[in-house]
Amino acid sequence: MTLRSLPGDDRHDWRWRLLIGTLALLGIAAALGVGSRGTGAAPVDGNRGFVRSRTQREAAAPAKAEEKTTGAGVGIQGAETLASLWTGAPTMRLRYSRTLASAARSDGREDEQQQALAPAPVLHERTFTVRPGDSLSALFKAEGLRSKDLAAIMAVGKPTAVLARLRPDDRITVYTDAQDTIQGLTHERARRKSLNLARDGAQFRTAEQARPGNALVVAAKADISIPDNSTDWIEWHKPTPLFKRHSVSVSNGDSLYSIFKKNGFDLADLATIVEAGDDARQLARLMPGQRLDFHLTADNGVAKLVHYLDDTRTLHVRRNGVGYDSKIVDVPLERHMATASGSIDASLFVAGQRAGLSNKVIMQLVELFGWDVDFALDIRTGDRFAVVYEELYKNGEKLKDGNILVAMFTNQGRTTRIVRYDYSDGRSAYFTPEGVSIRKAFLRSPVNYTRITSRFSASRKHPKLHKFRAHRGVDYAASRGTPIKASGDGKVEFIGRKGGYGKTIVLRHGAVYTTLYAHMSRFARGLRRGKRVSQGQTIGYIGSTGLATGPHLHYEFRVRDIHRNPLRVKLPRAAPIEKQYVQDFLLNTRELVARLDLVTNPTLAAGEQPDKLTNTD
Repeated sequence: MTLRSLPGDDRHDWRWRLLIGTLALLGIAAALGVGSRGTGAAPVDGNRGFVRSRTQREAAAPAKAEEKTTGAGVGIQGAETLASLWTGAPTMRLRYSRTLASAARSDGREDEQQQALAPAPVLHERTFTVRPGDSLSALFKAEGLRSKDLAAIMAVGKPTAVLARLRPDDRITVYTDAQDTIQGLTHERARRKSLNLARDGAQFRTAEQARPGNALVVAAKADISIPDNSTDWIEWHKPTPLFKRHSVSVSNGDSLYSIFKKNGFDLADLATIVEAGDDARQLARLMPGQRLDFHLTADNGVAKLVHYLDDTRTLHVRRNGVGYDSKIVDVPLERHMATASGSIDASLFVAGQRAGLSNKVIMQLVELFGWDVDFALDIRTGDRFAVVYEELYKNGEKLKDGNILVAMFTNQGRTTRIVRYDYSDGRSAYFTPEGVSIRKAFLRSPVNYTRITSRFSASRKHPKLHKFRAHRGVDYAASRGTPIKASGDGKVEFIGRKGGYGKTIVLRHGAVYTTLYAHMSRFARGLRRGKRVSQGQTIGYIGSTGLATGPHLHYEFRVRDIHRNPLRVKLPRAAPIEKQYVQDFLLNTRELVARLDLVTNPTLAAGEQPDKLTNTD
């Protein structure tokens, strides 16, 4: 016995314990082997460690007979059995381990064979391409997939973060069973490793492939019929496995012919498509930024063409066997109300942005209240505003802001409220809550100017002539080329050059009022003497013709040919709402005015809401 430490050393004491325990077990095994002769139990082979066969037992019979002749032989045979068991113990243990491993491998092969013999699952494959504005939730809703499966997919964790930030042209493939339960999902993106998710019970996990290897995949049937208004967006996302879809974004100078030629589409289809009906004429007026979706056959023939005209209208052209049919589908947008309010400390634009308003809504405020407020001269610190406006949504995604429904503006302590009213014939206008039109017969300023360089005055030193003379109008400075608008409905009385005024237009508004616009760089196309113009119509552009030191508009306002100060003259109002609409106006605008009161009066919003107020979202 050679040990590297002395007996009693704790580091090697376990070896002694193991040796003593092994000897004790072998002694017990030897005793059992000797005792088994009287019981008929099969003895253990010391060399192999397994029960002896019948042939081995018959060969050992003479030895057993000799053992019976002497009692001392029993002790000797026991000692020999113990020795043989000790020398064969490592071999017995090794062979036993190999036998167990072989049995385990045999069981694994049987499981694989049973799995191979099991019927292959049948899965339905759905593949779609992500479009701008798409989200995984919207795609699942459009495909009729279960939100429960979506929640389980997103619960995988960090690997599914890419599904929360989908990009245009991403491809998503979903495998579903007969009950439309998702069994796997694949996400593909250019220059990025694909994400494969496979079902694992009630949950999902990442895998090398999203579907089982023995699954039988069946593609979904193509649906190329023209949808009605309610299913336009859902049809857009339905897969068309019989055709490949190719999207084209219209660029400057593109035509349908150039798009066909550039992409290698069949030009024979082009001639038939443009003759597919009156609606197909929209394809002759392509605008930059519009999108065309082509559903192509294997030989690049066009089976279907979808032209997205705007946010609500889509042109569908589909093959009908011989030619093509065309149809424009209208999908109305969802309208939701939004509110905002604020106080002005620098400018309306800054205060509006701070309140969360878009530039579009801010400009609407300027236009609506511009009849009474000059936002360049009259704004004071502490002025307040409140507004209720529309937000337009499509399939749960916000597209843009809509029209102002009701608004309030307080300027220098004077409060003005306006409300929108929609006529039954499609017209719309803004009035005070009492039904008085906010629209006046004339705009206060006919141009979006940066500053006033010269005001109305009885005596002013002329910058060019250096003489004191009356200045019968107001000079609005603006950059060259800024549009000039007609301040009211009228008729062109004069157009051309007029001495020191340079290029000038004079408009007559009925028998009492005339307005003059001077120093233009050019006139609007199509204007001539005697032609009628409407309020807000562009009639020319800012310039510096005539006796002018820089680009600006000289604007004069005359009442019965007498000059009046355009900044101070009391402008006549337009006609009020017609009598036949008064009752309907009061009925339909009451709730809007009540909603505005909630925005401007926090106390009322907290606990004193009127009983008649209802949510019209």
